[in-house]
Amino acid sequence: MENKTYDVKELAYKLKQGTISPEEQAWLDTWYTGFNDEEVLLSASKHHTPEQLREGILNKITAQMETPGKPARKVITLWRNIAAAAAVVLLVTFAALYKNEVLEIVDPAKLVELVTAPGKHRQISLPDGTRIWLSPGSHISYPDKFRTKERLVKLEGEAFFDVVHDEDHPFVIQSGQLKTVVLGTSFNVKAYPEQIISEVTVISGKVAVQEHNLPKSKQAIMILNQRAVYNKTDRSLVKQEYPNASKFLSQRTGLFSYDGASLQSVADDLSLQYGIRVTITPDISKKGFYGHINTNEPIAKTFNKLCAVMDIRWNRVDNDYYLQPLPSNN
Repeated sequence: MENKTYDVKELAYKLKQGTISPEEQAWLDTWYTGFNDEEVLLSASKHHTPEQLREGILNKITAQMETPGKPARKVITLWRNIAAAAAVVLLVTFAALYKNEVLEIVDPAKLVELVTAPGKHRQISLPDGTRIWLSPGSHISYPDKFRTKERLVKLEGEAFFDVVHDEDHPFVIQSGQLKTVVLGTSFNVKAYPEQIISEVTVISGKVAVQEHNLPKSKQAIMILNQRAVYNKTDRSLVKQEYPNASKFLSQRTGLFSYDGASLQSVADDLSLQYGIRVTITPDISKKGFYGHINTNEPIAKTFNKLCAVMDIRWNRVDNDYYLQPLPSNN
């Protein structure tokens, strides 16, 4: 017999009409024997397994076909074949429609939750191949299997995302009141629960950001070197140009570079990265800092380097760190 491939529905119809050829009958029998229907389940039916479905169809047909005084064996045999073919068509259809629902019963997805400690970075890969760099003091949760229309993850804190493209399954990040939707791109989300301002910065591709549960008409669309800034207080969402977006490529691993940023901005970054409180005296808070900081290093080493460059001093009281000018020589 030639190695041909047939249309299952067409053969089922031919079987029902009695026009199927021996070769086609043999192919259909072989296909049906190897059909994997173990994962097919009709949740809205009284039949809970494929075997019950096939048997129910068969019993209903044979009950209608058998009449007193007539030999029924050949009729039953014929209709058994027709019922089997009909069951195949139904099973193929329901397998396509209810695949994810069935899998959730047979092998339910589990929720994965990860938390990074202060001063610790973590890189993870999601089931779809998406890579995430999780910043210190952050929490993320996601299913170990993506089976719904959206690939949904939830974030508290900050993370850099490099999302695998899938046009049919948008990647969605829920971070507090913000909802970020992408198809495939790289971007940074900063949304710490205790901070009023949340930010989504795009490094490549296109990202849609909107307040959770609001219509698409309220969303902001960002492309390369743009960011969305959301204010929790007045619920405002503003799109801004951000030429320095590429800095997040190094910051995702804890390496920060500054080109004249205020000392207050540097202190804010250190507070989030190390999970500490930093207080700066007003007279030095606006001083510009030029240099690099590796937040993977111990906090004391980081402050020593910062103070050496800025000609200031630091001291610690419990979990509070204070930056002050050097004492006067007078």
